[in-house]
Amino acid sequence: MLPRMVVPADAAGVRGGSLVVHARHFCGHVTTWALGGLVAGFLGVRALLGPLRWADLAAFALVVALEPFIEWVVHSRVLHAPPRRVLGRTVDLRAARGHRLHHQDPTNLDLVLVPPWVLVYLAPGLTLALFGVVRPAHLAATALATGAGVLLAYEWTHYLIHTPYRPRSRFFRRRWHNHRLHHYRNERFWFGVTSAVGDVVLGTAPRAGDVPVSPTARGPSGPSERGTGGPSGPSERGTGGPSGPSERGTGARAARRSGGPRTLR
Repeated sequence: MLPRMVVPADAAGVRGGSLVVHARHFCGHVTTWALGGLVAGFLGVRALLGPLRWADLAAFALVVALEPFIEWVVHSRVLHAPPRRVLGRTVDLRAARGHRLHHQDPTNLDLVLVPPWVLVYLAPGLTLALFGVVRPAHLAATALATGAGVLLAYEWTHYLIHTPYRPRSRFFRRRWHNHRLHHYRNERFWFGVTSAVGDVVLGTAPRAGDVPVSPTARGPSGPSERGTGGPSGPSERGTGGPSGPSERGTGARAARRSGGPRTLR
């Protein structure tokens, strides 16, 4: 059983389980408005460049197809990049430092979204690059609008996973389950947030029981201890997850009575 998210005091406004409440809080972040503005802006530019063509559909499909792999590379190679010594100096990426804070405090919703400074650097650079390289220009606008929309979907999915919201659809239950494994079992696996395609193709989607609990994995009460199996409970046995009791016995019944999450399959 995966641990239930504990909502800290600074997220008291989203303590309930209502999807509408979480959506309202999500829409109050600067990152959400910035991404929404980028989507609208790129769509407006595309509208000015003439009617839609079949090539626009191809550009849209290409961005969507590449997204799981871009997500995997950014998450595993940039956000989880360790500090490195380069020419006698320690280089520690700002994005990686921020992501380590997110792993240290996964229930802090203010640490979940992409910081606005990333968009300040990323959006102008990508816009100039694509409009400078891709021809005709309307394909660049389509690709940029799709990319911004995909990133907005990623942010919403990631944000919702870290709230107390209980997933209902099978698709979201899998995203919820895998991302909690990434946080609470081993951060070197399960890098995909919106999709498991990158993990499956690139070999980072093992069975949870085949992966040891990372000593740096964190749960609601701090780092897990090597050998305990998770942040707040026994090791995974049977149908249990990285922390908490197995589905067998009184542990599962107590979890169901208290409204705690069940094991996701």
